[in-house]
Amino acid sequence: MTYFYHSVVDSPHLPRDLEADSAQSAVISFLGELWPNTKPIAIPSAAIVAVLARVGLTETAVRAALSRMSRKGTLDVIKDGRQTLYRLSDEVLASIPASQVLTMGFGASERQWDGEWTVVVFSLPETQRDRRQALREWLRWLGFGPVRDGVWISPHADLAITERALRGLLPADGLLFKSVHVLGTVNPTEVWQLGELVGEYRRFIDEFRPYIYDLRAGAMAPVDAMRLWLTVLGRWRGFPTLDPDLPAGALPANWPRPEARRIFEAIHDATVPLVASLVRSIVADFSTDASEAVRGLSVDQSLELHGPLSIRPEPDGIDLTTIGPTAASSFAA
Repeated sequence: MTYFYHSVVDSPHLPRDLEADSAQSAVISFLGELWPNTKPIAIPSAAIVAVLARVGLTETAVRAALSRMSRKGTLDVIKDGRQTLYRLSDEVLASIPASQVLTMGFGASERQWDGEWTVVVFSLPETQRDRRQALREWLRWLGFGPVRDGVWISPHADLAITERALRGLLPADGLLFKSVHVLGTVNPTEVWQLGELVGEYRRFIDEFRPYIYDLRAGAMAPVDAMRLWLTVLGRWRGFPTLDPDLPAGALPANWPRPEARRIFEAIHDATVPLVASLVRSIVADFSTDASEAVRGLSVDQSLELHGPLSIRPEPDGIDLTTIGPTAASSFAA
């Protein structure tokens, strides 16, 4: 499963599969979450290495990740004498508000539905199997489900986002439209993998709920809080790529997402001050400015800072079909 700032509305310069490279995932999470500013802040590479050493990443792994991400355009490299500094690129910085709203706001309230479906209709021959697979992966990532062969629907998908994500994948005779006129029956448990999703939410709840008691008792060391924060944030980011956010009437009884959401918010808000304090103290040995700029925002503070979700067009010349999500039909172990 891919855990990353959501590339459909975000910059395609972000790493394709952060789960496969924990160093890249950690770099993005720390730079994007703990320096949440509109202006880029350059962080000494030695400071990044020192911070990530606390979560078990070696200097070699971190420096290799920084190098790869700078080549991809995810990070800008700045030379200051003999010191090398990194900062998120302008494209990635511009993507963070939308991504934070998607991550921090997901599951906070029940989505209202006006009865209108977003529909994608296409047919691709076996000779274009790879294109067909990529198209299906994007559709699942966007929250669509296959109601018929070659007919995918979503109750909430935005037309502009969908069109941009599927550009180059949807064939010329493919259709993308909205409609409230749907004849026949849509069975949500068949269209979307709700049974698997219930299981993933319950595993999330069972795995992370015990940590809440340690946090409330003040019995967790800052470095353990950092590891927990990084893990729970990455796991939570996976859910919006799988959960189509269906209307309440289409969900199974005892839908576990509200409980998972409460656990995510409780752990995030309890750990992030400890993480920010620890990172601030580590970075102070390398840069006073970078240390003083560290901020640990709660879920509500992050949503307040980044405001309503706004969708920005992808930079010219970027082909989203070369980035694509990894298969979003199941979570990695």
